[in-house]
Order: sequence, then C-alpha cells, then structure tokens
Amino acid sequence: MPASEALTAPPAPPATPVAGRHDRHETGVEPFLFVGLAAAWGSSYLFIKIGVETLPVFSLVAWRLVFGTAFLVVAVLVGRVPLPRDPRRYLDLVILSTVNIVIPFALITWAERSIDSGLASILNATTPFFTLLLSVVALRAERMTGIRVAGLLVGFVGVIVISGGSLGRPGAFGELGGIVAVIVASASYGVGNVFFARRIRGTMHPTATALGQVSLALPIIAVLGILVDGRLVAPAVPEALLAVAWLGIVGSGIAYLFFFRLLAVWAPTRVSLVTYAMQVVAVALGVIVLGETLTVGFLVGAVLVIGGITMVNVRSLPWRRAAATSEAEADAEAEPAAVPEP
Repeated sequence: MPASEALTAPPAPPATPVAGRHDRHETGVEPFLFVGLAAAWGSSYLFIKIGVETLPVFSLVAWRLVFGTAFLVVAVLVGRVPLPRDPRRYLDLVILSTVNIVIPFALITWAERSIDSGLASILNATTPFFTLLLSVVALRAERMTGIRVAGLLVGFVGVIVISGGSLGRPGAFGELGGIVAVIVASASYGVGNVFFARRIRGTMHPTATALGQVSLALPIIAVLGILVDGRLVAPAVPEALLAVAWLGIVGSGIAYLFFFRLLAVWAPTRVSLVTYAMQVVAVALGVIVLGETLTVGFLVGAVLVIGGITMVNVRSLPWRRAAATSEAEADAEAEPAAVPEP
C-alpha cells in the first residue's frame, strides 16, 4: 500500500480479546518488572560484545534464541499457559518475531563488531522516538505536541553529535555503519511495540507471546546463518557459551516475560522508556568490564538523546497541565485492551 494510502486508510478493528482473561489494572509489581527488564537488556550489550568476538553474527543470535526458547518452553509448561488456537495469531507472531527479534538482534549484534556496547545502548534509546511517531499514525493513542516535536529534533541532533565523533578516525566507515544499523534496529523495535499493541495485545497470554516470537525467530535466523556463513558455529570457548546462555535465558527469556507483562497494562511509549534505565546499566558495564572510554562528544550526544526522549514523553508544558489531563483521558480511552498476567 502506498504511504499516502496507509496514512489515510481507516484503522483496522482491534484484535478480539481472549474471553475471560483480561486485567486492565496494574498490580504494583510493574515497577519491579521495569527495573528487572532494564537490568536484563542493559547487560545484554556487554554479552553481545563478548560473544561477537568469537561467533559470527547469526550464530550468536541463533544460539541466543535456542537458550531463550528452551527457557520459555519451561515457563509455559510450568505455568500451564494456554497457547493460541487461532492460526491467524501465529501469522501475527511471525511478523512480530521478524520486526522485534530477527531484524534488531541481527543489526545490533553486527553493529557491536565495530562500536562500543555503551554507544549501542545510547543509540538504541531512540526507540521511543519511533514508537511515538508510529503510535500517532497507527494507534491514534498518542498526540503530537510542540514539545514532543522539539524532543524529536533534540534527539536527532544528539545522534548527529554522537555520529560526528566517529568521523576522521580509523575505522570511521565501520563505526558509522554500526551507528546506522542500531538506529534502524531501534526503528524496528518501534514497529514491534506498535504492532503488538494493535494486533496482539488482548489476544493471548504474555508468556505465550514471548515464546511465540522467540521460537518463530529461531528458524529464520538459522536459515539466514546458513545462507550467509555457510553453517551455524557452536560456542567453542567458555566466554562465548556464557554470552549466549545469558543472552538467551536473561536477555530473551526473562526479559520478554517482563516486557510483554508490562505491555499488557502500559502504553507502548511508556514501556519503551526502559531504554532510559538500561543505558545506565549498559554504559556502566562497558566502562567497568570492557574498559570502554567516554568521550566529550559521546557524553554531549547522550545528554541530548536522553533529553529528547524526556521531551517526547512530556504531554505538555507545566502551564498547560489542564490540556495535558484532557489528552491523557483521550489517550486512555484509545488504549487497546490489555492481556492477563503471566
């Protein structure tokens, strides 16, 4: 469909909720899940950097998904989680696995061959920008305000400042390629967040969603690995085995259980704020464990990106709080139905 038609086409009807399995209310555990998610995904950048030293990109991602799938299968069995019976739900999961795992996992892993783990985490913080833009167009559940537009511009300038620090240095082309790859991955995550809210939320258990997207991404990544590298390479050193096990169990298993539980009750833009906290974890681990350095350009750009995200997630200026309250009420009415707790 042409872009002009996509923007003017009427929104698709919301997916049919699962009968008897709804929970529109927070339970109080969500902030703890948020912190756990930030720690799980923030540490993932460190282990991607460790793993990519000895494993090809698709092999690293494939083994990560093997561990993740095994963990989530156990979670489904122990929790007696019902799996979707409607074949259309599996098509949705294939799409979700492509935009939420296959594309971003491969791009970020490839990028960390040439850029620091801390830099990758900062650039991935642009995910809320794309989530907001897509939510405005696809969900009609967010509203674009002046301060949000300014936030997008500030964040864009921050990315330029960070990217500019790579110019004129040895390996600059590879670094810039890595920067672009992470930004594209962030856009793909934004698509995944909005696609979940539009097509999947309210139709299946969050744990089933996590298992579905991780397990369905595995054969896609495996085929790509065979086509690109000729074969899938098994971890041959303890560091690589630790990396894929951590990435699979913590970064893809536990993290997605938390992620989809949060998406079940929070708006996509709010959940995407996890990129704030995980940056702290990722940058700290990069400096402490890997000895990565923080340049002035990196720090300035990071401040601009984080500041831009802050502005994007402010509905209005303080002296327009009454208008913001009205927007919040309208947004709440537009939010899709939530799914049950895992």
